[in-house]
Amino acid sequence: MRFLLGSLVIALLAGCGGGSSESTGNATPGTQGGQSSTHNTAPTLKSDEGTWVISANVQSTKRFELSDREGDSVSVSPEDLPEWLKLDQTGNAFSLTAEPGIFDVDTHSIALVLSDSKDRSAQTIVIQVTADPGSHPSETITLSDDVVQGTWSNQSGDVLFHFTDDNKGLGLYKDQGFAFDWNNLDDIELTTREAECIAHCSRTQFLPIEVVAQQGDKIAVKIHAGEQDYELVVLTKGDVKSLEHTYYIEQRLSDDIYVSKLSTSTSLPSLIGGVLTIDYEDYKQQVPFHYAPYYDGDNYLILSGGPERNLFGRSLEKEFLNTSTQTFKKLSFDPNILSAKIAAAKGDFVALEFVYRFEIVPTLDSGIVPEAEWGNYEGLDDVMVPRRSYKIYRGLEMMDIPELSAGSQTLGLSPILSGELSTGGTFSAVNTTLEFTSATAGVYTATDGVTGEQHRLDVSVSKTQDTLSYTFADYTQTVRYGQFFNNQSAYIRERGGDSPFILASIAKLPGQVEPTQADYMRTFYIDTMDLNNKGRHLVLEPQSDGRAIIYTGGIFGPNGRWQMEEDNSMSFILPCNEDTYAECLSAQTEKNVLNFKLLYKQREGYWFMREHTHYSQDDNQQWNSRITHNMQFLRVCDVCYYSSN
Repeated sequence: MRFLLGSLVIALLAGCGGGSSESTGNATPGTQGGQSSTHNTAPTLKSDEGTWVISANVQSTKRFELSDREGDSVSVSPEDLPEWLKLDQTGNAFSLTAEPGIFDVDTHSIALVLSDSKDRSAQTIVIQVTADPGSHPSETITLSDDVVQGTWSNQSGDVLFHFTDDNKGLGLYKDQGFAFDWNNLDDIELTTREAECIAHCSRTQFLPIEVVAQQGDKIAVKIHAGEQDYELVVLTKGDVKSLEHTYYIEQRLSDDIYVSKLSTSTSLPSLIGGVLTIDYEDYKQQVPFHYAPYYDGDNYLILSGGPERNLFGRSLEKEFLNTSTQTFKKLSFDPNILSAKIAAAKGDFVALEFVYRFEIVPTLDSGIVPEAEWGNYEGLDDVMVPRRSYKIYRGLEMMDIPELSAGSQTLGLSPILSGELSTGGTFSAVNTTLEFTSATAGVYTATDGVTGEQHRLDVSVSKTQDTLSYTFADYTQTVRYGQFFNNQSAYIRERGGDSPFILASIAKLPGQVEPTQADYMRTFYIDTMDLNNKGRHLVLEPQSDGRAIIYTGGIFGPNGRWQMEEDNSMSFILPCNEDTYAECLSAQTEKNVLNFKLLYKQREGYWFMREHTHYSQDDNQQWNSRITHNMQFLRVCDVCYYSSN
């Protein structure tokens, strides 16, 4: 695939043909509107020449005709020609001969002055030089590690690599942000991976970068997507930390994600929220946070008030030998986020570097050690050193609320709602589909997975240009609407007070699929922040004999069963010790029915709408259902180890 940094366009801005031309000349009485006298008109280019496409490392020539109404001879004077561009005039025409190099790939404005000795006009030709993969240097250049380290980006901002001194980094390529490890051998070899994943991540990918030319702080590189498939890109080294958006959204695979409001103002606080990946030895944790820090010109100074830990996560636990007493002491640690800074920012891409440190936290079975005594415990100082972790954010553009019309549907308007069903059960919505019945009303439809009954739950809505309010039962929420990379959108809700934060609920995925049974016959890992160094995780696995292994959402067991539904969704029932799904469904026993409807597939996993019906007896010995809807991202596993621990 050929990679073009831009298209070559020549815009002839002339006094005729819709362009612009600035005329000056001998000042005489009666001069009006660009004529220097009543009998002479300044010369111009004869016509708009259209588009002239040329490439770097290729010589190209184009002829331009001059026009003078009075038929005077016209001279052309360039104000400042680049070295790669030559001008040759013959009569009332001139030629431009261009032979730009690979490092001249850019947009160039060529200023010319046309004169007929009485009047003159200023003309501008805009040339954008492109890089053509078919005409590139053939040599390979090896850079030193010191040169590689730092930030490299192209002019348009859609390619960026930030190389750190520990052979790690963050990148943006083909609209995808990622983390990478790098080696600098003959080529710069990147092993790319998901930036925020701690278990059952998608496979790493190999991305070689071959340097074919160097000039000052610029390099021309071939980025290899395959052995024969590469793209030629010109990268410039230098810090890029320009915040081009106000709002930024986490690039994290979840339907409910944090939004940050970033600024480099030192007088106003920013809002920074997200889930930080902590990866130390065998301790893996994803820690939610939200702060309102001030920027000091380099760092966002975070005053967290203490260590952070996911509500359902676990602390790091280690034993240390006291070298003085020769006794062991067990200690527990939680991470404390200290600061954040912009590692690189360009276009809609921002990479933040976070500094955190483990803090000792007392528990029932572990103690505490004063800082003055850390040196007495073998290895404790190493645990307590500050560490780095990175997050990728993408620009979020606030938009007007879309038109609401009968029959249209949306996600993102149900963060933790609940209501009563007519049968005595309950319905809860975390993020599910709302169908509009008019511009001021909508409906949630809940299907009881056990009885098959359908329940309708009405919602009233109202909107202004940039806000949408919706009311369900006694719950009212007002949200805004935003769009971000890959044609996705979200509804945004902001909470103020002493601990402000902004959350986004996915309203639209990049696309939709028509699922088949084969799409469901996989082992799915349920993505969750609750992973920890104890190795617990959750799995959903339909098997070819009709059985299913289910460890998800508090539902655990290897004795489930599944069946396909008419709408091409798949239902699971647990427990099920009978031979068929139908037998277990009809039994008057406590049971869980899970329905998964595939919405969208991507390399890292699949997006589903999940409907959970828990059928049980209440305090009055009445059987009823608790129905929960939520959108869920499930990772596709090559090999998953499931455990109920």
